[in-house]
Amino acid sequence: MKRRDFIHNISHAAALGAIMPSLPINWSSSELLNNTINPGNVLVIIRLDGGNDGLNTVIPLDQYSNLNLVRPHVIMPENKLIQLGKNDLALHPSLEDFKILSEEKRMKVIQNVGYNEPDFSHFRSMDIWQSASDNDQYLTSGWIGRFMEKNHPNYPEQYPNTQFPHPLAIELGWQSSLAFTGQYSFPSFIVNNPENFQEIINEFDHIYPNTYSGDRLKYAQLIAKQSNQYSNVVKESYLASINNINFPNDHLGWQLEIVSRLIKGGLNTRVYMVQMGGFDTHDQQVNTDDTTKGSHAFLLKQLNDSVIAFIKSLDETGDSDRVLTMTFSEFGRTINSNGSNGTDHGTAAPMFIFGNKISDDVLGTNPNIPEVANWEDNLEVEFDFRQVYASILDQWMGADEETERAALLKDFEKLPITGSAIDQDGDGVLDRDDLCNDTPAGAIVDTNGCEVFSLAADTFTVLVTSASCAGMNNGSIALSAKDERYSYTYDAGAAGTGELNATNNYFATLEGLATGSYNICFSVDGQTNYERCYTVTVGEPAPLETNAVVNTNTRTVDLSLRGAKQYQVTLNGKPITTEKSTITLPLVAGNNILQVRTDLECQGVYFEEIFVSEEVKVYPNPTKGPLQLYVGGADRSVNVQVTSLQGSSVLNTTLEVGSRRIGTIDISNLTSGMYIVTLKSATVNTSHKIIKE
Repeated sequence: MKRRDFIHNISHAAALGAIMPSLPINWSSSELLNNTINPGNVLVIIRLDGGNDGLNTVIPLDQYSNLNLVRPHVIMPENKLIQLGKNDLALHPSLEDFKILSEEKRMKVIQNVGYNEPDFSHFRSMDIWQSASDNDQYLTSGWIGRFMEKNHPNYPEQYPNTQFPHPLAIELGWQSSLAFTGQYSFPSFIVNNPENFQEIINEFDHIYPNTYSGDRLKYAQLIAKQSNQYSNVVKESYLASINNINFPNDHLGWQLEIVSRLIKGGLNTRVYMVQMGGFDTHDQQVNTDDTTKGSHAFLLKQLNDSVIAFIKSLDETGDSDRVLTMTFSEFGRTINSNGSNGTDHGTAAPMFIFGNKISDDVLGTNPNIPEVANWEDNLEVEFDFRQVYASILDQWMGADEETERAALLKDFEKLPITGSAIDQDGDGVLDRDDLCNDTPAGAIVDTNGCEVFSLAADTFTVLVTSASCAGMNNGSIALSAKDERYSYTYDAGAAGTGELNATNNYFATLEGLATGSYNICFSVDGQTNYERCYTVTVGEPAPLETNAVVNTNTRTVDLSLRGAKQYQVTLNGKPITTEKSTITLPLVAGNNILQVRTDLECQGVYFEEIFVSEEVKVYPNPTKGPLQLYVGGADRSVNVQVTSLQGSSVLNTTLEVGSRRIGTIDISNLTSGMYIVTLKSATVNTSHKIIKE
């Protein structure tokens, strides 16, 4: 059996104080994190067991009236809350020092942290948070453990060594957690009371056979030796420092005091985890006579006092600059309070981040509290907890994307946690990489964050204004510049060069162009490294397309025009120029001459004669004798021709039309049958069928 297989099969209890992992740090990416010889960034994790009530920890004041409705048993008086002064939020009265840390820009609140489809079991949800798994994914390793193993593949066989003489991670308590469990080892060194460390066994170095039992014995010997070495260095660091700050006399205060002394005593361990329980406040979360008191207030007071003592202690030696502290709990509590003056298992809740180099703004929106809620209602998750992990690993621990993916098993969008993730001038370059951190809004910058000369994307307009007929070189391109702060030079190669400036109103035209592609580049006077180029094509024009639809009722013609930007229309000798693709023109009675052309002769000419007849009525129909003809308009006479259906003319006469516009023709001598009556004059051209009885 391989040692890694063996260690993964032994119990946590058997590994107490004996097993030390690699750390979730990309050692090659930071001078401070590539060994435990020198001080480096430290992550301290405070685990709040039981599910902390976020709505009574960080209170959204803009939702206070609805909180009164749905949380009548645990709601605290608004005038007793500590105004945070950010995002319309307040803190629990027990967190008075958190307010100070916020004002000092050393505390960050991340709202609505959780995961999709939450599990309301303490054990399962805590496993999800520590393993960084999806809700339906069951893992036996944790995010920190996987991160450690990615960077220290030779652990534990080759540790400690000259580069890593100190433990890389420490958990305060009696057993290792899932978070620090790797895929092949239990990567955490357990500390309870470093002052009383004793050797587990005397030093020995036996040679064991290459058998299953021999592998177990060799591994036990390795871990025992490692434990003795780590115990000695931890004890030395602890005894090398003292605390002048009084820590609370409770479990969390005791743990954080040990962490403080180890850091100040020169132990270069990179990750610590401490914990406190009691947050499963189903009943008596608050006192009935004073809701600012009770078990939850007692717990938050411990958290407040322990955290502020820890930070003050590190301030004494200047170590607080390199320590980042975060809290987490397996879930929040319900929106509703219950009848036992408590709350039940919920979903999302806020997280706290403490440190001297964080971005102190509140991340996320205030939770939305409905006016009416029942036990099934819960807060919406805004941030996946693994986004926080990924951000800390990247921004504080110096991890690259490959190492983050090894720890978290997939990619997550980062959040601005530390100051190194802030972009104060909003130029897209993080402050940690920005050499020019005061560039104006909208400026284009290089990879160092320094402004480079640029112009808006729509500064220049290059437009083909005319196609070119084959062999005629009559194409044209219009050039213009929108930004009038500068003078510009354009170079279109053989098509010409010139300037755009105030003299020509930042406009120029390239004319006499043949068909083909043209590359036109603009430069700016005084900016030697700036150039912007465009490629446009002058093509041959499409043929002119004209469609004319006559409306005899309105005596108009509707023209649909395609193929050019401008058209010259002539109707009855009257010219009209238009850029519209559809126009309507009036017609006169009689013959109308319509012609359409463009600026380019090669597009062709459209020609049509449109005859509009005056109104004519023929009656009675059928008839035995005289036929009455009504002829509209102003013509004095009209030619009338009557033909048979076979086309034979049976009558051809000129009819005089008086002021009454009515004339008569006699067809009584025609045989019975059907005939065509055609009337023609200057404004009349119409035919009618009649029946002779």
